[in-house]
Amino acid sequence: MTASLYQHLDATDRAIVDALRRDGRRPYREIARELGVSESKVRKRVHRLLDDGWMRILAISDPLALGVPVLATTYAKVAPAALEAVTDRLARYDAVRYVGIGVGSHNVVVESLHASNGELHAFLQEALGMEGIISNETMQVVKIKKSVWDWEIRTDDATAPAPAPIRTPDPRRSP
Repeated sequence: MTASLYQHLDATDRAIVDALRRDGRRPYREIARELGVSESKVRKRVHRLLDDGWMRILAISDPLALGVPVLATTYAKVAPAALEAVTDRLARYDAVRYVGIGVGSHNVVVESLHASNGELHAFLQEALGMEGIISNETMQVVKIKKSVWDWEIRTDDATAPAPAPIRTPDPRRSP
């Protein structure tokens, strides 16, 4: 039996997340019918998943296609002792859309949107001049070829599909 990478979610939660990942506007009634559970169970599970921060339902757009003139990705090497403070400060900038902490030659990645090259330059001078940043490299993105934000919940075996929910007959319904 393959264990889930998402051990805090049961099969029903995973199936609900997957259904909403494919279409965040899908009615709970349809999801319930597909899973063989009640609509109220789906509604309660969705509210819990949202409240607990397991998922968010939102529209994803391409900022360049929408007319944002400057999209930049910055890779920075930050001193380990300053990592949390630096990333917390970077995350507070309105222009910043993503801050991630990683491992490797650069341990921080920042994506930001700007109205002009001048605004990008000012942001880089201010934000990347803070104490704790050892080095950085910024690239301006001119075209997005792929942007995937709908990560599928997968099992440990990358080739195996997520387990299907167990359907138990409702004794109140006739066959």
